[in-house]
Amino acid sequence: MGIEQRRIIVGFETDGTPIARMLKARNQEEMNEKIVQTFIECGRIREFLPPIQSVLSTSEGVYLKDYAIEWLNRKRKIKENTKVTYQKRLDNYVIPNLGNKLISAITSSDIQALLDKYKNLSEKTLKETKGVLSQIFKYAISDSLITKNPCSNLDVEIPSVKRKTRFALPLEHFHDIISHLWMLEPKDRRFLALCLFTAMRRGEVLGLRWEDIHHGMIHVKRNVTHPQRNTPEVTTPKTKAGIRSIPLIKPLQKVLLPFEESGYIIGGENPLTASAYRAMWKRIQKTIEMHGATPHVLRHSYLTYAVGATTDFKTIQGISGHADVFTLLNTYAHAQDDKVLELSGKMAEILTNM
Repeated sequence: MGIEQRRIIVGFETDGTPIARMLKARNQEEMNEKIVQTFIECGRIREFLPPIQSVLSTSEGVYLKDYAIEWLNRKRKIKENTKVTYQKRLDNYVIPNLGNKLISAITSSDIQALLDKYKNLSEKTLKETKGVLSQIFKYAISDSLITKNPCSNLDVEIPSVKRKTRFALPLEHFHDIISHLWMLEPKDRRFLALCLFTAMRRGEVLGLRWEDIHHGMIHVKRNVTHPQRNTPEVTTPKTKAGIRSIPLIKPLQKVLLPFEESGYIIGGENPLTASAYRAMWKRIQKTIEMHGATPHVLRHSYLTYAVGATTDFKTIQGISGHADVFTLLNTYAHAQDDKVLELSGKMAEILTNM
């Protein structure tokens, strides 16, 4: 039986150069199935389908619940973890309240009523819900279903009365955790030390590889999440600013020695699964007194101490990987390596009493 081969165009580079993929199949029927599946995966399937209006429209118009599903299916260039969050916001808040309304009939008052209904939720959740709706309406405008985005109305406000209280550990508690690092097994000790001495996010620590440490710097390039419950997904950091370099201070270097040639620092050949991470954190909490700290609290504590150690907030922003902190400074200033090294030296003194 011969092998069918077919070259198809799956997309285009920014300069217009076509991106091709070669498909192989045992027969024409299998080739047809592979072509359709490939077009679905790359997003080109929409070129061969009827317009969105004819697919979803009733005699009355397009319902939000139908269009929301279509919108999410079209969002292919997003991280899986982000897609899961979008789906939750749709399932929990948007569709139950606005799903049966025609998208053309939804007003800014409807959006505000939805947000007001869930005002006891966190500000982050409400902002994400509004953001999902805003994206849906932007797509609807491009599909000529509506002419105006109701979420853009200045009267639509986030009413959340719930605020997440974040706290920094007292410095003596931070010192106490550091002084008991030696009690942990190597992998657990490396994870906790990276949280203590770098202000990296948990996912960034889990995504760190030995190859990312060289010339006295830690180069943050990836993030590990678990959108499908247990399976780790390796993506880029949370924001563009998350791709950064952090000095490897001596207390941390001592914990990480001996360096390995390759692999994930926490995990080995593959990053930790969600269950493996939870087991590790339970071991840490069982072995030493964490004073109620989580990886996020350790990050928050480090940055709180850093603010007290210097007025160079731009440098702190560079270390933390924040994209939306001190916007004015972010526009008119630039972090300098000598300032980063100076601050790291101060942090080494603060955190270890050296």
